[in-house]
Amino acid sequence: MTTNAVSGLATLFTVEGAYLGAARNYNFSGSQAMIDATSDDSSRWGEYLVGRREWTIDIDMLYIYDDPAQIYLEEHWTGANPTSLTIIWTMPDTRTYTGTALLTSYNLTSAYEDVITCSVSLQGSDGITTSTS
Repeated sequence: MTTNAVSGLATLFTVEGAYLGAARNYNFSGSQAMIDATSDDSSRWGEYLVGRREWTIDIDMLYIYDDPAQIYLEEHWTGANPTSLTIIWTMPDTRTYTGTALLTSYNLTSAYEDVITCSVSLQGSDGITTSTS
């Protein structure tokens, strides 16, 4: 039996155009609020409209002090500036997600007998565009 599952190795992530090569995990999450439009004439069924949509990305990575993408992330965190992001999934077809986000958290973790890791959380600041090729 064949599978259409896609390896995580098929994910590329860029920050300001610089490839983030030390990432271990990405978590892209999108959500949309529902507006209750139910009334007396709704035939006893709830009716809803799509409300505000939003997206977030959480990334866990090895800390590489001279990685350009990590430098951009740290600069955007310290400067409180939005950053431009692109996620590319290279599957049988290539899907690209592009958007602008703000860093909501920046964490460095150091263990005595392990590598230093970095985790960041980003909140989308506008819509995200998608394309397939």
